[in-house]
Amino acid sequence: MSDLKIAKRNLSDAIGDNIKQYWSNMKLWYRQKITKEEFDLEARRLLNDENVHLHNEFLVTVLTRCQVLSSESSAEAAKVKSSNLSSSSDKASKKSKPPKKKKVLVRPTFENRFVPSDPMLKAPAVAMQVEESLDFCARSLFLPDAAMLHGRVFVTAWEWGVDNVSGATIPLITHSVQHILKNVISAVITRRSGYSVRDGKFKHNMGAVLQLPSLRSQARDRSHREKSCNGVNMETASGQYAVTRPDSETSEQCAVMQQATSGNPPPQKPVSVYDLLDALQVHRGVLESHTVSCTAVERTIVGLWHPDHDEIHQDEIQRQQLAQQQDELMIT
Repeated sequence: MSDLKIAKRNLSDAIGDNIKQYWSNMKLWYRQKITKEEFDLEARRLLNDENVHLHNEFLVTVLTRCQVLSSESSAEAAKVKSSNLSSSSDKASKKSKPPKKKKVLVRPTFENRFVPSDPMLKAPAVAMQVEESLDFCARSLFLPDAAMLHGRVFVTAWEWGVDNVSGATIPLITHSVQHILKNVISAVITRRSGYSVRDGKFKHNMGAVLQLPSLRSQARDRSHREKSCNGVNMETASGQYAVTRPDSETSEQCAVMQQATSGNPPPQKPVSVYDLLDALQVHRGVLESHTVSCTAVERTIVGLWHPDHDEIHQDEIQRQQLAQQQDELMIT
């Protein structure tokens, strides 16, 4: 039995029937609804004084497991990348053999053997220690890394009664999140500007200026823009399908025709939360899940609201009171 299962079993035995409350508090901490101090305070309320160390041991085990799994996944990705590079380099070396170079004989002298050294290399390096806080996706504006995803998946699995989660689920979640974000960004951009469509469904050339109806030709130089020139080729080494593009002369004629029949680009402001809300309400198929779609719309609407000075002051008072209660609990 792994260390994580042992720590989870010991914590479950110590908490008893309140284990669901512990999982919900842990999920709120991962979602940044509560702070780490508030999560520790709630955990101490569920545990006795003799079993408080089980909470800390469980958190340390979870974080260690997440770091190990993330390092293993990154090592596997680097190994696959290096194998691809080595195979491509071997093929290139087989195709082209470099010419043999003549050896240049250099008479060894003192000037050739003397290498000046940099005195700054022996100077001690002073590392500035910067206190880094735990950054969440909402603050850092980056996608969650493998370690954070492992933690979130573990908490959700334990909440539903699942003991363990395979490491292969993390790449699937990462690709799914990237695909959904790509669809959301595409929906926002297509609501603001024009675009072209290939084969009736593939959107490209986003941000193009729309052609004027009075100057647009209905049957001239549109076949290669609306349809693929030829069928897709075989899958390449990068895992993508290559499509045969039109020749340079045809592309140049199309660009000239589009530029001649297009109007002036309208002035646009930067993308805002209003554009995101409009895209989510119009393109409801971007988020297939009704729960996720409603949650995204609610959070977008909440993002349009800003607290005033009184609410910020009340929030600061509440945080001070919670910190004082935690200090009193630590003293007792």
